[in-house]
Amino acid sequence: MSLSTLPTECSSSILYFLDKASLYKCLFVNRHYCRVTIPVIWKDPFIKKFSTTISFSLINTLLLEEEDIFSLIPCTTRLYTNRTLFEYGKFIQKVNHNHLVKHVKTFLESNNMRNIDYTVQKVVDIIYHMIIRKSSTLQEFEVDVAQENFPKIPSFTNYGFKYLRSLTIVDLVTDNDEKLQNIAEFLNMVSKYCNYIVNLELCINSFDNVFLRQYLDIIKLQPLKKITIYLECIEKVPNLGLEFRKETLKVLVLDNVDFQHFDLSLISKLKCLEHLEFLYCEGFDHCKDLFKDKLYLKEFKLWRCDSENLVEVIINCFCSESLLKLSLSDVSPRAVKAVKETCPNISFLCIQFQSTKFTDSIIPFICKFSSVRVLNIEINFRFDTSSLVRKLADYLIFVECLYLDFNVDLPGFIYFINNCKANLKKWIITLDNSTSSKDYLLYVNKFQKAHNSLKAFGIKKFGYNLMNEEIEIVDILKSQGIDLVAPGELDYLFH
Repeated sequence: MSLSTLPTECSSSILYFLDKASLYKCLFVNRHYCRVTIPVIWKDPFIKKFSTTISFSLINTLLLEEEDIFSLIPCTTRLYTNRTLFEYGKFIQKVNHNHLVKHVKTFLESNNMRNIDYTVQKVVDIIYHMIIRKSSTLQEFEVDVAQENFPKIPSFTNYGFKYLRSLTIVDLVTDNDEKLQNIAEFLNMVSKYCNYIVNLELCINSFDNVFLRQYLDIIKLQPLKKITIYLECIEKVPNLGLEFRKETLKVLVLDNVDFQHFDLSLISKLKCLEHLEFLYCEGFDHCKDLFKDKLYLKEFKLWRCDSENLVEVIINCFCSESLLKLSLSDVSPRAVKAVKETCPNISFLCIQFQSTKFTDSIIPFICKFSSVRVLNIEINFRFDTSSLVRKLADYLIFVECLYLDFNVDLPGFIYFINNCKANLKKWIITLDNSTSSKDYLLYVNKFQKAHNSLKAFGIKKFGYNLMNEEIEIVDILKSQGIDLVAPGELDYLFH
């Protein structure tokens, strides 16, 4: 079926899977392709890729949508004045304020502007007012409070930001400078007029922050499904108003937080919570006596936290038979035993070893988890991994997708190929940059001949490009039904 015979909504959904280079090619197929591709390209125009060509084309196009543009900015600004074919501003769904400002500065520098700071603010104001006036589809907004040039945004009760669904704020400033007044007014309007924000990400220096009241208002008043909070300085957490989100919140990520004086039992009140992450946190000492209500998480991550000797306690508090995905960076025999007893249905397991102390006892144990289909193993130090790989070969049975995120030496790899009983479907290994991939690919071919199960294989290697002799082997693997996964797609394959 041709794309032109599909409804516009279906065509757009298909095009979202293409990269920018492929999308630009679609513009020249025919009029229908062009019409459905433009909104996809302009959904997120302020990308983190700055050059005179890219920035000039982007900002020039947006400015030409404004009537009497030369009365708004200095006449010395060079613009191409060809009539635009579309109202590009109305397609914008995502704005990263910092990237927008950088593009404007690059655009003006290409015009050799003298009073560039004043003109940057003028151009930024024009673009925001145009987006607010024309776009009713703006869904994502990101801003770093320390970045200047944030405009004074007019009331948006009917336009632009009213239908915002995702808000990301990086706020690491420590003073209440007058230049922050526009941000304060913006946050006040967000909590007052927005009704659809489901994702909030806060990166703040402290809970003594000058905007704390506005942040708490957003948490209390918006129908948030996901909250991510990162603290620059690890500290005690006040009441975040999480009890107001007990009927909506599904994902909670807390990064660099001290729970010593935070009532962790509040988390158990979140009836809809499915996904919980603690990253680089501490203060779990008192959690074992807190929980009266049982959580029914589907995904839990405890990563690089100060939780020595408490991992099994934390697992017992936050996990249950409903858990499907688990990530742990501090594994011990007691911890994996708690996982087996508490989480009998996990299908995805990611573990990180901090030393060789428990590898020989833990690997055989987790290989007996009959429900685990995806296994991701990371190592946070350098040591001879051959023994670990051999243990996996001897005991692995049920896993279908294996990601070895550490250097795999060739002798260990050969042993794995010759002795592994698991019928792997997806497999990623990691190699040092100096290691040739040829022999590894040859042994993958041998694995496929024995198992006939592999569908995708990838090699994680910085700056990895296939040599001619390796391409020939890859072609052989493809003929056996194996896709070689590109380096940029490796992590996505397992998440």
